[in-house]
Amino acid sequence: MLALDGYLVAPLRSRFSLAVDTYDTWCLLLPIAGSFDYEVGDAHGTAKFGDVVVCPPGGTLRRRMRTRTSFFHARFTTSLEPRPGCTRLRDLDRLRGNLALLENANTAIATHVVTDLVLMLRRARSPQDRLVHSAMTYLLEHYASPELSLSELASALGISPPQLSRRFRDVRGVTPVAYLRDLRLQKARELLTESDDTLQVIAEHTGYRSAFYLSRVFSAQTGQSPSEYRRTSRV
Repeated sequence: MLALDGYLVAPLRSRFSLAVDTYDTWCLLLPIAGSFDYEVGDAHGTAKFGDVVVCPPGGTLRRRMRTRTSFFHARFTTSLEPRPGCTRLRDLDRLRGNLALLENANTAIATHVVTDLVLMLRRARSPQDRLVHSAMTYLLEHYASPELSLSELASALGISPPQLSRRFRDVRGVTPVAYLRDLRLQKARELLTESDDTLQVIAEHTGYRSAFYLSRVFSAQTGQSPSEYRRTSRV
C-alpha cells in the first residue's frame, strides 16, 4: 500500500534548507507549529497546523516559512494516489496522535503514520469538492473585477458567505478571500516578468483599483516591491 523512502521531523527553524525541490516519489509536508507558504503546480497558499501539502512524483514543491516553523516531511511511494496540493484534515486530534508517535519513531512507526495521513487525506475528499471547484472556476473567471466579493461569489453559488468560507477552507486550506488574493498576486507576478506594462495597467488587469494598493498588498505578501520583483525575476 505504501513504502516510506525517508522522513524528517524538524524542530523550530526560521527557514527551509531548500526553498524549491523536485521529487521522484510522492512527498508530503505539514507544519507542526508555525506556518509556511507553498506552491505545488497551480495550488498555492499558506499552510498551518491541520494542513497537509502533497507533491506528486515529478512535481516541484516551493515553500517559504512565514514564521518559525517545525514540520514533518516524508517521501514515499504508494498506490493510494493522494490529491496534490493542500488539504485540510478534519480530525485534528487524530493528527496530533500521529505526530506524537513520531517523537520516538522508527521506520515502521513512521510508515504507519504516513499511511494513516494519506488515508486521512483521502477521507477529506467530499461532495464539497464540487462546490469548491465551482468557486475556484468563478474566481478564475472574475478575478480581474475589482467588484468581486465573497458575497457575490456566495450568491452565485447559492450558499451563505460563512458556509462558503468554511467549506472552501476545509478543501483548499485557505479561505476564498485568501485564494483570490493569491490568484491576483500570481497573475501580477506573471505580468511583471512577462510584460513591460506599468503597475497601474497591471493593477487594472488583476482586480486592484490602483497601483498604490497593488504595491501595498504585493509588498506585504512577498516581502518585495513590484519593481524589485520585476528587476530580480527577469532573466
